[in-house]
Amino acid sequence: MAAGGAVTLLVSWGLGRLVQRDSVTRSSRRLYEYCREHRSANISRRLDQAVTTIGDYSVIAPFSALVGGMLAYERREWTPLPLLASGVVSEVYLQKALRELVKGTLPPAESSIGPPGDYPSGGAARTVITFGLLAHILTKRWGSPAERRVIWSIVAALVAAQGGSRLYLGRHWPEDVLGGWVFGWLVLRTLTRVDEAVSPGAKARGGG
Repeated sequence: MAAGGAVTLLVSWGLGRLVQRDSVTRSSRRLYEYCREHRSANISRRLDQAVTTIGDYSVIAPFSALVGGMLAYERREWTPLPLLASGVVSEVYLQKALRELVKGTLPPAESSIGPPGDYPSGGAARTVITFGLLAHILTKRWGSPAERRVIWSIVAALVAAQGGSRLYLGRHWPEDVLGGWVFGWLVLRTLTRVDEAVSPGAKARGGG
């Protein structure tokens, strides 16, 4: 767990420093301005009310507790709850560290629909981590290739929609969303590997 956290922090910090270079930010700002200039008021309202909030703490925390509790009760094992809680806690503390290390900039408040954020996008990261962990838990039971493809396709669609909405609404620079996705994926991979290592099935295979 500690090694995974260190790698996550190091890789995300390196990416954060890389995308702060002028050669990257020039293209990033052009994409940001393009989205701002072509925004639709109706689409923006719908995204602000429904899609971008998927990654908010106010949605992620109760959703994780509810779904994690249902899965734990249905399977008579409580590992989903600490696993999902670890995802939220890891994102909170590692994101704070990254903000201090990278010191990214905020988009202008006047062009942002909702409060702007810096590198990395916490909402994008939380969406990857939470829904990725839920997919990991679900595919333990529904493990056929077709079922896996459906579950992970739904997660990918949610991640793309939520992260894209942050850019469309002007709340983040493109590199912030990209950094959030990478950061979230690294946390997700760390937690799923830890879960696989400590699961009863892994212990049984190791003992055999």
